[in-house]
Amino acid sequence: MVKNLRPRIVLSAVASQYVHSALAPWCLKAGIEQYALTACDIHVVEGTINETAQDVTKRIIAQAPDILGISCYIWNIVFVCDMLPRLRQALPACVILLGGPESTHRAEELLRTCPQIDYILAGEGEKPLAQLVDALHMRKAVEKVPGLCYRCGEAVRTQPAYAHDTMQPSPYCGDYFAQLNGRIAYLETSRGCPFSCAFCLSGCREKVRCVSMERAQCEILLLAGSGTKTVKLVDRTFNANPARARAMFEFVIGEYGRGIPKNVCFHFEIGGDLLDDETLALLSTAPPGLIQMEIGLQSFNAETLFAVNRVTDITRLIDRLQRLIALQTVRVHIDLIAGLPKEDVKSFARGVDRTFLLFPQTLQLGFLKVLPGSAMREEEQKYPMQYDAAPPYRVRSTPWLTQEELVTLSVVERALDRLYNSGRFTETLKWLTQKTGETPYRLLKKAGDAIILAEKKAGTLSLEALTQVTFDHMIGLYPEHRAQIRDLMLIDRIATTATKLIPLCLQKTDNRLALAKATLNRRGLGQKGCRAVGILYSVETPLLVWA
Repeated sequence: MVKNLRPRIVLSAVASQYVHSALAPWCLKAGIEQYALTACDIHVVEGTINETAQDVTKRIIAQAPDILGISCYIWNIVFVCDMLPRLRQALPACVILLGGPESTHRAEELLRTCPQIDYILAGEGEKPLAQLVDALHMRKAVEKVPGLCYRCGEAVRTQPAYAHDTMQPSPYCGDYFAQLNGRIAYLETSRGCPFSCAFCLSGCREKVRCVSMERAQCEILLLAGSGTKTVKLVDRTFNANPARARAMFEFVIGEYGRGIPKNVCFHFEIGGDLLDDETLALLSTAPPGLIQMEIGLQSFNAETLFAVNRVTDITRLIDRLQRLIALQTVRVHIDLIAGLPKEDVKSFARGVDRTFLLFPQTLQLGFLKVLPGSAMREEEQKYPMQYDAAPPYRVRSTPWLTQEELVTLSVVERALDRLYNSGRFTETLKWLTQKTGETPYRLLKKAGDAIILAEKKAGTLSLEALTQVTFDHMIGLYPEHRAQIRDLMLIDRIATTATKLIPLCLQKTDNRLALAKATLNRRGLGQKGCRAVGILYSVETPLLVWA
């Protein structure tokens, strides 16, 4: 029951990092403003899990809410549950409700174990939250609010997750832009997914709904002009409708340097095998840096893809990825998931090799998360595996992968992130995989072992220490390529590091270097941002390089 004539509502979200802005609270705010009959004062309070729960709680309490809604995800549910006792103690009369995927699929458990929670809204919340606000304010029964889960005496009543038939009001308002402050901006032009992958929640029970092209274009320009450097579209498979996606890409490319500032990047999650010739031709005209594509390849194993209900034409997918990457106009991020059914370590290693040799800008090796609400979680007999009981529910072993083998894959992941995805030594790794006969997987495994061994002794490695460890390791493996490895690592470092200092392990005493620097300065290159200068010796004639 809410007694105030004009209820104060706080909608809160806790991100994993400050750079990630929240979208859900603003969607809910827009829903209340459009659908609720009750006039309300609505405030959004954001935080991060890197703060203390006490600090975020204080900001919420300072708003003195009558109704508090908190969005819950795998990265913040533990943090949120830590806040609840403090919130209830300070706000005894406040109605506290949770929403979001993590509370949707754990509604009964959370209501039984967290007495501070009054309600959980399962599924999409714009209309249901507005109806709940009206019911609480008008002292009416709440049972008919769709998706509402609550206690009834000793029992807990749950409802199926609610999904709207159409897209909901735009979340972008003056207050949103005032709080954005240059962080990553998120844009939703569709909800739902036409696919039903067993490890994912996006295709569960939801049809695909899209905003109009006019609204999407308007919001693209609003976000692009907000001061953010990255606009990330959260559509689960952006090109599920290839013609619609192509029209959106064409708009973004056409507005580059006009309505879209030249320093803004748009990030799309797409199905690689859904790329058609027309879209690839269009993307070939994209200005470099404008568009980034994230492609969930997940696995090359046909048995694995079938087991998780994922329909993929592998031959077509590889062809489209090769063509997309060859354009060099779009930054390509490819995901693989370790721990999926029917995939052993040898199969996964082959997948790493095939993906790496496509040379995307980013190759993310992720580990399966057995999410509450996913088919993989609900059909335990079909998907037998061990996983962590606490979020993020990471797989620990499967009938095809032992715990020790998953640890080995985490070593490969470490090398990928530090040496390749960071952009620090991409050319060095590419050359080594092409010239030494070593597979990318084995090369990364050995490099990861060296990095982790060094980290056990010295903690997280600085860039200089990482360079030294990597150089020593690589020339130890391939002494016959010492000169080439030194030159390639020098090129990588000069190209990616804003410093005039050459790492000690890559330095060589050469009187010609001072002369070269003086020549560059006389020509004005030094004053124009020339950071570092070096000489390559693995070529027939020593070659001067600088950046």
